[in-house]
Amino acid sequence: MRLLICAMEYPPHSDGIGNFVSNIVTHLKNQGLDCKICSPSGPDIKLGSQTLIEKYGFFGLLFFWYAVTRHLKSTTYDMIWVHNPYFIFSTPLSRGVVTIHTTYYGVWFNHVGYFYTLHIYNKIASIIEHYCLHNIDKTTIITCVGKQVFHELKEIGIDIRRINCIPYNGVDSNRFKPQGNKKELRKKLGIPENDIVLLSVGRLTPNKRPHVLIDIISILEKKRGDITLCFAGKGELLDDMRELVKKRGLKKVIFLGYVDDENLPLLYSCSDYYIMASHYEGAPLTLYEALASGLSCIVSDIPSLDLVKQSDCGIAVNFENIEESSKTILAFLSDSHSEQAKNARDLAIRELDWSIITQKYMEIFKRQSV
Repeated sequence: MRLLICAMEYPPHSDGIGNFVSNIVTHLKNQGLDCKICSPSGPDIKLGSQTLIEKYGFFGLLFFWYAVTRHLKSTTYDMIWVHNPYFIFSTPLSRGVVTIHTTYYGVWFNHVGYFYTLHIYNKIASIIEHYCLHNIDKTTIITCVGKQVFHELKEIGIDIRRINCIPYNGVDSNRFKPQGNKKELRKKLGIPENDIVLLSVGRLTPNKRPHVLIDIISILEKKRGDITLCFAGKGELLDDMRELVKKRGLKKVIFLGYVDDENLPLLYSCSDYYIMASHYEGAPLTLYEALASGLSCIVSDIPSLDLVKQSDCGIAVNFENIEESSKTILAFLSDSHSEQAKNARDLAIRELDWSIITQKYMEIFKRQSV
């Protein structure tokens, strides 16, 4: 099968969608599929402009998908798999699969971002997105990543009978796993050797609510002196968060910045708990990496993170109330949670490994090719 895969991003210039595609492609190629990747940065077919996307966001994406439309009119493939497409003028997918990872509707509806102008921008993008999604050919199979995105597509008005929901993202459970001596790993990464380490991984953006974690650690630091909060990742709020920590005189917060692929598994492995205060998420890769690494997790009480509570891999917290959530976390940290850590690792191997997720998409490709 000759499979063309079109995505707005691909490593090394990528975040969630690009990493998703890259991992799936590795397994598809191992199964003998001839995969060609089309993105603004290639590697096989380079269309659109990475610069335009970085500068103009959604409007740069529209230019990329226009270029994809023109390419598809001049060549043929056995199957076409597109990720978060925005086809305005036509939907050139007679035999195709569309995968939706996030929606601008969800971002707009959940008021992600601090600024009014950003809210208006997301609203405009969601209107165009609505048109594009309803413009998808009825023969095209639609899949979505996560229950949250399924709900958003339903709200947009997509017939739920057309939507194939694959509940989770994936993780390389051979790469992300418990490993080595924690103290030795912490010494390598400059993390206190004897503290309880709470780890947050991802871009420091408004929807991640890193300021809430600062509020939490401000209280925990007064109650206990052996809890350290580590942030791994950059983002537009990094400087603000550093300034907030300095202003409050906190001693137990570490900003690691960008952590490369080689050291990221070590960082998870040398931590004690994973913490995520987001008020909006789709299917976060970092959470699955933490679970595969055998970390008990402290997450927001939102639908897209409910697998933590359902699988007894940690606790869900209402971060809207800082005082109450701090008490809940403090009580949680007073006990050992080795059984939850084991549940987390078992869940990753049983349901979240990329090999398992790939097979779900392979079944969809086979169904569409009949």
